[in-house]
Amino acid sequence: MNSIRIFISSIKEGIVGVWRNLSMGIASVISICSMLLILGGITFGVFTANNVVSDMKTKVDQIDVILVPDINKTKVKEIEKNLKNIENVKEINYVSKQEALDKMKTQWKENAFLLEGMDSALPESFELKVSSIENSNDVAQNITGIDGVEKVVYYKDVIDKITKVSDIVKYVGIGLVGVLLLVSFFIMTITIKLTVIARRKEISIKKYIGATNASITGPFVVEGMILGILGAGIAFSIIFFSYRYVFYSFSFGVGNFISNYLLPIDVFAFYMAIAYFGIGIGIGVLASIFSSRKYMKV
Repeated sequence: MNSIRIFISSIKEGIVGVWRNLSMGIASVISICSMLLILGGITFGVFTANNVVSDMKTKVDQIDVILVPDINKTKVKEIEKNLKNIENVKEINYVSKQEALDKMKTQWKENAFLLEGMDSALPESFELKVSSIENSNDVAQNITGIDGVEKVVYYKDVIDKITKVSDIVKYVGIGLVGVLLLVSFFIMTITIKLTVIARRKEISIKKYIGATNASITGPFVVEGMILGILGAGIAFSIIFFSYRYVFYSFSFGVGNFISNYLLPIDVFAFYMAIAYFGIGIGIGVLASIFSSRKYMKV
């Protein structure tokens, strides 16, 4: 019974503590929310980049040769002959404008009707398979000098660039999250300290009459948990609805191609919620224990 009474009392006093230091409480919530928003943005960014890289790795031995607009058939045959003479090219596939359009329609699925009449806007091209990934760069350089070739799409180079950017985003993001984690902990600690200091006399009396540590630290832990839950809840809501909006917006029209690399947030929303609230509550509880233990030496 006594434990239940302490628990209920801690909840009541914790809520009062949040209200008493509302301005610092808001600062704590904002700092936790900001940290989790950045963490969520980095997670989705890196996840999407990894999906793009994984898809492109299946094409790492492929080189797309984009031809200049309105090229004549004679020139196309001449380019094909030149491509066959390049060392380390093991397969050549000509892609007409109509075939390019058909591929896009397959990718766009139910939105393929938006592409009607666009075949003239798409370029003719050749898809090349190289004998070895190590030779891709040499093959691409040889193709660049061929007359009638507008652009060479070299997937290995693209993969390297995307991977590099993804790594930069990941490490910079981890650094920012680490800094914000410390800031959140610091602000939360100050918030709880203010509550402890304001109730210093009351704590002294409780300790004098033999109150347990649990009954004294309980309200501060509850206060920290409330702030952590609020910060995590706001961050989760913003990330959830923003990502959901972006996903379904990209699911139609030209964005359909991008949505292929995005995972519906409903799939992992539960796990994300556990992580967010776990981090928020964890920061709140640790900051509360740290502050209350230090300032209860009365």
